[in-house]
Amino acid sequence: MIDMAMEAMEQKARGAAASIVDPETGRHADVFVDRLPENAVAIRTTGSPTFARLLEKRLGVGRGEVEVMNAADGAQHPKVYLAHASEDKARIRPLAEYLMSNGVEVWFDEWEIEPGDSLREKMEEGLGAMTHFVVALTETSITKPWVAKEIGVGLVRQIGDQSRFVPLLIDLDPAKLSPFLQTMLYLPLDPADEAQRKGLVDRLHGISRKPAMGSAPRHVQSVPAGLEGWSPAAIEVGRHIVETSEQAMPVDPIVTLDCLEDALELQPDDLRIALLDLHDGGYLREMNMHGHYAPQPALFVEFDEAFMPFSPREDAIVLANRMVTGGERACDTARMAGELGWEPRRMNSAICYLERAGAILSRTALASAPWRAVQLLRTDDTLRFARNHA
Repeated sequence: MIDMAMEAMEQKARGAAASIVDPETGRHADVFVDRLPENAVAIRTTGSPTFARLLEKRLGVGRGEVEVMNAADGAQHPKVYLAHASEDKARIRPLAEYLMSNGVEVWFDEWEIEPGDSLREKMEEGLGAMTHFVVALTETSITKPWVAKEIGVGLVRQIGDQSRFVPLLIDLDPAKLSPFLQTMLYLPLDPADEAQRKGLVDRLHGISRKPAMGSAPRHVQSVPAGLEGWSPAAIEVGRHIVETSEQAMPVDPIVTLDCLEDALELQPDDLRIALLDLHDGGYLREMNMHGHYAPQPALFVEFDEAFMPFSPREDAIVLANRMVTGGERACDTARMAGELGWEPRRMNSAICYLERAGAILSRTALASAPWRAVQLLRTDDTLRFARNHA
């Protein structure tokens, strides 16, 4: 009964996610539902924070209940409020269109305000949502009281660290600026100059003019990409498990505190906490014999990505595409692996990814080794997964 209830919870989460298109990518995001101790689940997604918040609303759970995997700060599109004088509109409009076509969302009055709308409310709405206040400073705009009021709002938000203030100097002598604006770093811009427009786009997207910084040497890297948030001991335990697993089966391998002490140069207390962290996160399950742990699919998916010479995610995409383009609803696992040239260890890791994402169904048998499943069943979820990652 508990298993049935947990499966119903998993289906509800995936069903809710299936109806949401990530507003920041325009695609359906992968959603993983991992079982935790005490009959709980963790819901994780590769989607954006916006997608996670929408999924939480659909599920009726609290903010933060859906974990965003590998979320990067500043991943959202910059949102620009473009202040300008009405007389400059014909010259500024192509600049607004250029920004929109290069991933910058622009609040431009003639696109946002419809007949009957409150001008003040619409402008307050645009000003409230912006990440950057951009003002086109021209001979005309610096004389306009309304533009001056907009500049005042932009400066207040800059002081409050709510947005960035970006003054554009367009055919204007800097000496004509107010003393306050003269103290700011302004950006000279010719709206028709491609190089200058591109420079503005780079600044709005936060692209630094510094040369790109390379990765730290491998011997000083403490946390592999994708495993942020784990303790060094938990990472070492996960690495040991995936590197010693022969076929990525449900009990391959079984680890204990004693065997990990022999294999890893870690203190017993650090190992205990590492096992607890991985267990509570849904990456290990405790066997009926106390102190014996076996890997969950989530561990192979995420730690294989960091430590194995193949990518479970990329392999899952290849496998899903092969299943979708094939004529059979059910495919034989061993035959498919042979066609792809994959050993059981690699094939089973890809299966873990697709199962964890709810993108396939699988059939198992008592004598299914060395395969996690003897048959893989294509579903509409497989089609959607393949299409989203095309």
